[in-house]
Amino acid sequence: MSVSNDHGIRTRPGSTEGRGKLMPLRRLMTTRGAVVVTLLLAATAGCGDQSVPTTAPSAPAADVTPPSEYEPVAAPGVDSCAELPYRGSGTGDANRLPEWRLPCLVSGPSVDLARLGGKPVLINLWATWCGPCREEMPILQNAHMRHRDKIAFLGVDTKDNPQQAAAFLQEVGATYPQVVDLEGRLLVEHLRVPGLPVTVVLDPEGEVIKKHVGAFSEESLDSLIREVT
Repeated sequence: MSVSNDHGIRTRPGSTEGRGKLMPLRRLMTTRGAVVVTLLLAATAGCGDQSVPTTAPSAPAADVTPPSEYEPVAAPGVDSCAELPYRGSGTGDANRLPEWRLPCLVSGPSVDLARLGGKPVLINLWATWCGPCREEMPILQNAHMRHRDKIAFLGVDTKDNPQQAAAFLQEVGATYPQVVDLEGRLLVEHLRVPGLPVTVVLDPEGEVIKKHVGAFSEESLDSLIREVT
């Protein structure tokens, strides 16, 4: 049975709503009864205010960042997105991720978010300008190495500099696949969360079953993985 949480995502009972540190991104304001999203980015390098559309693209599997606008970067040791599991064709179910494609950080195929599945998938939205995200990354990598046979990991570098992201991943030894969301649309338009890091977990059918706002501790992440695998 699924229920709706405060962020509009249906989750199963027991969903983790994250009690860790959070790096704020935006403020919500209401105009004519509709929510208008304005990003308030941390005053750190590479961050600046941007307005973001409030409606999702209607075309299936739309490219959030067209391939012509993104050049893959070199990040030796980071897995290609070709390693990710897929469950088949995507759907427009409200409890699944949108039919958007995000480019792989490194050379590799773009990722259709709506088709992820086949096994549980943990998706972590992060950025190099987010302090809690940097602290959390080694914890995620350690969990990936221990549990990769039963759950896939995917990072979403959000509203960030891909070159800086690649350098950071190499610095901490992170190896699981990474995609790039230059405009932060997954965070702002779909998940509607006010900051980073954010983690969602998909079941093998691609349904969002957990959402965690804030950074994990090693213990809380292990507990989540035990619950969903």
